Amino acid sequence: MKAFLNAYRDRIAGISISLGSRLGSTVLSFLVLYVASHVLSTEEYGLYIFLFSVGNALGLILVFGQHILLVKHYRLAGHQRGVTNQALLRMNAKLLGTGCLLLCTAAAITFVFSNTLPMPYDHLPIAFVFAAIFLLSEYFQNYFRIHGQIALSLLPRENIWRILSALTIGGLGYYGFLTSGAVATELVTILLGLLTGYQAYRFFAAEGGSFLKPGGQLQDRKERKEWSRETFFFTLNNFFNAAAGFLETILIGIFLSLELAAFYFVAYRISMLLTLPVLAIDTVGVPLIAARFQEKDKPGAQRLVAYLSAGSFGCALIGGAFLYVAGNFILAQFDPTFPKYFDVLMILGVGAIAHAFFGPGTWLTMIGGGEKYLLYSRSLVFVSYIGLLALLSWKFGLAGVAFASIYKLVMVHMVSRHWAIKHWSVDNMATSIIPVVLSKKSG
Repeated sequence: MKAFLNAYRDRIAGISISLGSRLGSTVLSFLVLYVASHVLSTEEYGLYIFLFSVGNALGLILVFGQHILLVKHYRLAGHQRGVTNQALLRMNAKLLGTGCLLLCTAAAITFVFSNTLPMPYDHLPIAFVFAAIFLLSEYFQNYFRIHGQIALSLLPRENIWRILSALTIGGLGYYGFLTSGAVATELVTILLGLLTGYQAYRFFAAEGGSFLKPGGQLQDRKERKEWSRETFFFTLNNFFNAAAGFLETILIGIFLSLELAAFYFVAYRISMLLTLPVLAIDTVGVPLIAARFQEKDKPGAQRLVAYLSAGSFGCALIGGAFLYVAGNFILAQFDPTFPKYFDVLMILGVGAIAHAFFGPGTWLTMIGGGEKYLLYSRSLVFVSYIGLLALLSWKFGLAGVAFASIYKLVMVHMVSRHWAIKHWSVDNMATSIIPVVLSKKSG
C-alpha cells in the first residue's frame, strides 16, 4: 500500500511539473519575444525571428524522428546500462550524428562564403548551429521523460533557457551592448548549448558510451527494417509540424521583409493561445479516448470526443472575442507598427478557433491506426497548400498567407475527420455535441 501511494504521489508530482513547465514555457516564450522586440530595431528583431525560425524548423526535421523512435521502443523495465537497448541507442546516435554533421557542414560552408551572401543569408551559420543543438535537446527531452525525470526533461529548455535568454538579451540591450538580431541569436544558442551539454552529461552518466562502440548488441534485419520505416514516417511528420510552425515566417522573411516576418511570427504565437484548450485535451483527453478505442466502445468515444470538442471550441470563441477587443493593444506592446496588421491577426485567430472546433482532431487518426493515411493525406494537402500560398500571398500579401494557413489546417482536419467517421464512427467536430445532448434528453 505504501509503495502504491509513493508511486501515485510521484506520478502526481510529475504531472504537476509537466503542466507547470508547459504553462511557464508559454509565458516565458512571450517574455523573450517581448524583451527582444524592445531591445532590437524592427529589422533586427525580424532577423532574430528569421534565424530562430530557420533553426527550430531544421532542428525538428533533422532529428530524424529519433526522439519518437526512442519513446516507442526504449524498454525501461529491466534496463541494464551497457547491456539492453544498445541497438536502439546506436541507431539514435548514428542519425543524430548525421543531422548534426549536415548542419555543421552547412554552417561551415555558409560561414566561408558569408561575405558574398546578401542579408539575411550571411547570418545563416548561427541558425545551423542552433538547429544542431536544438535537435539534441529535443532528443534528450524525450529520453529523460521516459525515465520519469520530468524536471530534467523539461526545465532546461522550456523554462531555464528562456529565463536566461530574457535576462541576457534584456540586460545587454538595456546597457546598449546588444543591437544585432544575429548576436541575439548567438546568445540564445550559447545558452541552449550549455543546458543541452548538461543534459548530455547526465545522459552518458546514465547510459555510458558502450552503444557507440562497433559490434555490441546486434539488431536483426526485420527490426532494423521496421525502425527505418518508422524513422521515415516520423521524419515526414516532423517536417509537417515544422512547416506548420515556421515555414510561413521563413518564407515571409525571404520574399517580403524581415519586419513582416517579425510581425507574422508574433501574431501567429498570439493566435495560438486560443488553442491552449486543445493542448489540455491532448494532455488529459487523448489517453481517455485511446482507452475507449481499446475497448471498442465507439458510443463512449463519441460522447467523450463531443464534449471535449465543444468545450475547446467554446473556450476558443471566448478567447477570440477577447482578442478582437484587445488585439491592437497586445500587438502594440511588441512594436508600434504592428497594430496596422490587426486584420491578419484576426484571420489567424479564426484559424485557431477552427483548430479548436475539431477538438482532438488528428489525434483520433493517429491513435486509431490511421498514421499512414494521415501522413499521405498531409502530403497531398501540403502540395496544394504551397500552390495556394504562392497565389494568395502574391494577391493579398500577409492576409493571403494567413488564409492559406487556414486552408491547410481545415483540410487536414477534414480528411482526418473522414477517416475517424469511416473507421470508428466518431465525429470530432464541436457540432457533434448536439446529437449527443439530444439523445441524452430523449433517453
